[in-house]
Amino acid sequence: MNINPRTWFAGSKGTSNPVSSSALVRAQMAMGPWQQALGMFIPREVNPWFLEALRESLGILDGAVNRMVTIDGIIDVEGGNDALVQLIQRELIGAIPVGDKNAGLQAFYTGMGQEQYEQGFSLGEMVYDRRGREIVALRVADSKGVLFHRNLDTGVMESWYLPPMPNALGRRDGTDSVQNVLRNSPRQLNVNLIQGRGYEFLNPDTLVYSVFNPENDLPYGVSLFRGIEFVSQILLRMHNATSQAWDRFGDPSFHVNYKTKNRMLKGPTLEARRLEIASNFGTTLNAKRQGNSADFVTAVGADDDIVINIIGGDGKALSIEMPAQQMFEQILAKTGLASWVLGVQLGRAPAGLADNQAEMMLQDSKTRFESRVPALQVLVTNWLRGRGKTWKPGDWQLVQRLPNLRDELKRAQAKFLEAQTQMMLSSAGVPAQNSDPVTIGPQAVEALPRPSKSAIEIAASTFDDPIVRAALLSLVHKQPGHTHAKGAGKEAWAIDDPNLPRIQTAAIAALQSAWKVLANQTLQALELPVTKAQGEVFTFDISSQLQQLTQLQAQFVATSTSADAVLVQLALEIWARGIENAAAGVDREAEAAQVIANARALHAANVETGLRASLQKTTMRVYQDDIVQSLTDGVYNGTNPREVAAQLRKKFDGHDYDFQRLAESEMAAAHAQGNADALKGMGIAQYDWILAPDACPICTKIAEAGPYTVGSGPMPVRDSHPGCFCVINGHVS
Repeated sequence: MNINPRTWFAGSKGTSNPVSSSALVRAQMAMGPWQQALGMFIPREVNPWFLEALRESLGILDGAVNRMVTIDGIIDVEGGNDALVQLIQRELIGAIPVGDKNAGLQAFYTGMGQEQYEQGFSLGEMVYDRRGREIVALRVADSKGVLFHRNLDTGVMESWYLPPMPNALGRRDGTDSVQNVLRNSPRQLNVNLIQGRGYEFLNPDTLVYSVFNPENDLPYGVSLFRGIEFVSQILLRMHNATSQAWDRFGDPSFHVNYKTKNRMLKGPTLEARRLEIASNFGTTLNAKRQGNSADFVTAVGADDDIVINIIGGDGKALSIEMPAQQMFEQILAKTGLASWVLGVQLGRAPAGLADNQAEMMLQDSKTRFESRVPALQVLVTNWLRGRGKTWKPGDWQLVQRLPNLRDELKRAQAKFLEAQTQMMLSSAGVPAQNSDPVTIGPQAVEALPRPSKSAIEIAASTFDDPIVRAALLSLVHKQPGHTHAKGAGKEAWAIDDPNLPRIQTAAIAALQSAWKVLANQTLQALELPVTKAQGEVFTFDISSQLQQLTQLQAQFVATSTSADAVLVQLALEIWARGIENAAAGVDREAEAAQVIANARALHAANVETGLRASLQKTTMRVYQDDIVQSLTDGVYNGTNPREVAAQLRKKFDGHDYDFQRLAESEMAAAHAQGNADALKGMGIAQYDWILAPDACPICTKIAEAGPYTVGSGPMPVRDSHPGCFCVINGHVS
């Protein structure tokens, strides 16, 4: 190193060779291609284009918005007016045009959710026909082009819209500056500044508005991304730095250093040698890039030396795992989503945490739905009025179908366990009433003697919840010698009608066949079984496959209980047999046809609703809360795909009995309803309970307490137990 200041600028005199050098200036692109869009973030200022770019730049933010929309569930309608409910489901929820190419109220609901979480609010529009009477389409505005302005004369917050210009950044024909002024300043913009500049006034009577976490009277709401802009930029810098590091290692830059002690080699001669070495080295590199083998050969003198180094080759790529995890945790804390929902694994979660997180996310979804449903109710109301429909309270209401509903089943299970424990304590001689609560562990419960069949059946009859009643009676199914054991399809009815076993068998076959179809569709959605490479394992993709399975479940219930479904037609047939059998029981067969004609329309309107509710409850218990839940919990993750397929097939086969029992019970209940409708239609006031052969103690007790008043007394299945083959008949005094 030269430490003599007098020679610093001495030029090339003495023994030194002239050296030429240059400085390369690199553009500062810490966030890569998103530097321009995201690099000018200013805290406490809201730029809608910044929010959109932020979502596009980071997959975890885009996934967070999509998962929020998914968790918000599916829009559905229910109510007491079946015809009106079906009209809304078929033509509004299922078919109304949305935007240019979409259709259905769900598409409208989803589109508004996307805008709401990204920008903080969303604005939809109801499009009327030329007469201004009927809603013919729905549209969702691009929130970046919406401008809210309070009319100082009326005090009303007006809505204006200018379609935003695509493919540009920064200021956009005034849109950016207008929104920055309105969102970040208490001052109001003079409406004269926007009139005549492309903004259109939106009729408030046609708008559907929803907002996310609004602040005071500001209509723009708060984006889901607020509070994580800075964190997101850090994460994006990490991603870009990783890309640059691997560019450096994968396609490195070289430094070729030629040294010589020959004092005569200088000036043009030295430059010519430098160019020759650079040309030969470049030729070698180009040959390698083209897939050829190439060697770099140099011939140098005794006093010469050539050294080739990789620029930055001695540096190490920074590890981003732990810093990135901290950024992810900030994002997850802001969105309220569990890490596994976004496909991110942050260490080992405590046992049971997934259930708690799922419940919290679903509760958040319910809260958001309650704030959005009033505007959607207005939309449906306006649509029905445009169709000239009238209704009364209770005829219809919009409901939210969540992707995972376990609350009702868990409550039923809790009631069942409580009843089971009380019976076991009672059988063991422990007082169950008028005593202090008893704490009993699982091992102690197993050690207690099992209650008798009659005790279980009597206890089951005291519960109104059919799930609890069925769960209690499942204990009876395990007892030897009980008449309602598995294979109950062969049990004898209380009357000798060969049509009843035939219809019952056909209903079981139809429902179990549909269940097999659902099993096949589920395995197809999971891409099972498949031939994978050696060592590949199954992993359940909760971000996409959960929604597919939820849709398959809804399709299974809807298809099995549609008006033309086999199960519905068989229920109507056995109901008619119930009327004919009740009429024959009192020697009034001639009146059966008229009773059927008078009651058929009313019964047909109710049978689909009843079957749908029963099938939905059973399907949730056996499909959603058993099969789908095991997938969500990751039970099969890491297992060979063919083994997963075999285990799922076994699970589906194990639930065949659930649908056999459901079909038996629904057919028996339909026949009993036919009995009751016949007695009512013929003006018979009382009825007797006719026992099936080898009837259980529950039915025996009911029969002994008769006769009963038509319309208010107990009914087979509903007030006895699943798979009850007792009937009712007119009481003859």
